[in-house]
Amino acid sequence: MRKGIITFVICCFIVNSTFAQSKDQKIIAEIVSTFNNAIIATDSLVLDRLAHNDLSYCHSSGLIQNKAAFIHGVIVGPNFFKSFQLSDETVRITGKDAIVRHIATAQAVNNGKAVEIKFGNLMIWQKNKGQWKLIARQGYKL
Repeated sequence: MRKGIITFVICCFIVNSTFAQSKDQKIIAEIVSTFNNAIIATDSLVLDRLAHNDLSYCHSSGLIQNKAAFIHGVIVGPNFFKSFQLSDETVRITGKDAIVRHIATAQAVNNGKAVEIKFGNLMIWQKNKGQWKLIARQGYKL
């Protein structure tokens, strides 16, 4: 009987740790949503707050931008995002870094023309002084 209880407790712990998101994982998922909403709203203040000063933002086209160029591009275009739908999102915390992967399907306007874009994302968030900042992002074509 005792072995059965111990086995049950161990199984519950394994299942719980496998399926439960940590507090930081939930926070990161919320920050990714806030970040995407700031892109949609062309909110440079939120983007500035969430982006690390040493940001390396790589688009699926191969374009690489620093923080200032990325925020400028969101504000002036030529691409303006109207919505993001994320799927297959994973968040892994490793020390003071968070690795986020997902597939994004976005509705956008590119040079005045409505388009749907589907791409993969790898985002690296870094925690510094209690705040998560995006330090690197790599988009890739599917």
